[in-house]
Order: sequence, then C-alpha cells, then structure tokens
Amino acid sequence: MVEVLIELFTSPTCPHCVRARQVVERVVEKLPGVVVIEREVTAPENAELARQYGITAVPTMVINRRYVLAGVPSEERLLQYISRAR
Repeated sequence: MVEVLIELFTSPTCPHCVRARQVVERVVEKLPGVVVIEREVTAPENAELARQYGITAVPTMVINRRYVLAGVPSEERLLQYISRAR
C-alpha cells in the first residue's frame, strides 16, 4: 500500500539531481509504503506538471502532492517531510 508518494523532478543536465536521487533512494529503502516517481522535466507532460506545482528549478521533490522541497535535502530533512505527509 502506498502511504507516501514522492515525485522527484529532475533534468538530465542537472548536476545536483544525482545527489537528490541518491538521498531519496537511501531514505526509501528504509521505509515501507513510500514510492518514488522520477519525472524528467524535459518530457512535455512532466514539464506541464512541474508548472502546475510551481516548480522553477530542479531537483525538486513533491511529497503527496502537498509538500514541495527544492534542492538536495539531507536524509533527516526528507524523513521529516515524509513523517508529516503520513
């Protein structure tokens, strides 16, 4: 059962997106019920979704369509947001 959905908005040319992906992967492997969808903003449908969320930079995470977290968070900060979203 999915309790928390993390949408990770990235770009293939973004140097910080790799670190953001690594943080998300480390956190998610510790938590059942958390699902990650990576959305490259170069795809038209993902670019439109990013606009709907108000995203103007990558990497950005949207958690349960409510919390927007820009940049590369620490694992602790990401865990705090996931806890709030549950």
